[in-house]
Amino acid sequence: MAMTSPRRLRPPVVPFALWDGGMSAFSSVILTFVFATYVASGVASEGAVGEEAITAAQAHGSQVLTTWQSIGAVAVALLAPLLGNLADSGGARNALLRITTLATVATVALMPLVRLDSDYLTLGAVLIALAVVFSELAGVFVNSVLPEISTPENRGRISGTAWAVGYWGSIVCLGLVLVLFVMPGTGMLGITGEDGWNYRAIPLFVALWILLGTLPLMLRAPRHPATAPGERWSPWQGYASIIRRVLRAVKEEPVMLQYLVASAIYRDGLGAVFSIAGVLAANAYGFGAVEIIVFGIAANLVAGVGVFLGGRVDDRVGPRPVIIAGCAGIIVLGLVVLAFEPTIVFWVAGLAICLFVGPVQSASRNLLTRLSLPGRETENFGLYATTGRALGFLGTAAFAATVALSGETRTGILGIVIVMALGLVAFLPIRLGAAGRAASAARSGAPAA
Repeated sequence: MAMTSPRRLRPPVVPFALWDGGMSAFSSVILTFVFATYVASGVASEGAVGEEAITAAQAHGSQVLTTWQSIGAVAVALLAPLLGNLADSGGARNALLRITTLATVATVALMPLVRLDSDYLTLGAVLIALAVVFSELAGVFVNSVLPEISTPENRGRISGTAWAVGYWGSIVCLGLVLVLFVMPGTGMLGITGEDGWNYRAIPLFVALWILLGTLPLMLRAPRHPATAPGERWSPWQGYASIIRRVLRAVKEEPVMLQYLVASAIYRDGLGAVFSIAGVLAANAYGFGAVEIIVFGIAANLVAGVGVFLGGRVDDRVGPRPVIIAGCAGIIVLGLVVLAFEPTIVFWVAGLAICLFVGPVQSASRNLLTRLSLPGRETENFGLYATTGRALGFLGTAAFAATVALSGETRTGILGIVIVMALGLVAFLPIRLGAAGRAASAARSGAPAA
């Protein structure tokens, strides 16, 4: 009787993609298009009388919101590499993934406490900032799962598909929020706007959405062995280890350090594309709340298609060409929006920009896995998050500066174009070698010169 070989466990590719589909609801519904707007606009201006007072109150609301998010950015910059070091050295990656993901869910679930009362402005801003911290830290641990469930030949496809599922998850969640809570007036659930409950109920729905999407990976994440088992770990030792690693990388891994800096610049431009999309649509083109959500749905649909196809291109030609072509496409299309004022140009060129954003994000994640030494992926993604946060002011600052100089919101696009161009210029000279080429070149083990 022939012996049967032990059953091989399939890597959790689907749970990995579903995690993006679940967590994307936070960035699209809470952070970008719906709840943050409720806090900075509705909560902040409640009780204000007169157009001038309302405008001033909303400006104060935006200031409070961005101030607390800046504090959150500092927290991410300090914690991401430290927890990444703990995840790798102590093998605690999966535990930290679960803790930070569940903390995101719990923080979002607390957001209905933010009443339609200006006294609750700070509470709303703190909860949003706290959720940003937990979600970005969770992303560090999830990104480090990618090389464990893929090969160099299919890593671009898996990364791109996961990003696509994230965008498509945003579409479905935004659509349900629009139908169930926002339009017409109270939504199909019939929750009234009394004391802001039609908006306060949305985070409960989003928290459940995140939990259901992220639970499969929390249960099935592959085991992550410790690189230093048995050693005692403390935050001070962790930071000392990070400093030694960075100093060592200056000599041994200069390419990775150059890439971290260059990608931080253009990734901040990518983040600004989505973070200011709603503001630009409202202030420059007069979009209403429903139109903004519809534009957000369309933007996520196009971005999902782009990153789904881009992941396959990544496997064929490598991440370097995808990043260069994507950044160049965003720069050209941004100049088109700047040059032509009609709303139809914003719709067409703006959605075309979304076609390039996802592939650049996905290829950037793939490239870092190729540049990382085995067993150091989580720590490197911690540094990836830290460099991104350290330069995270560039996109929004450039947007604000160009608007201040011109007095017109639409010209803020020029600031984002400039940041993208700087990132591309910093990226082009980096000699990535096989890491930047097609999967066959990466498999050959050629050094990244």
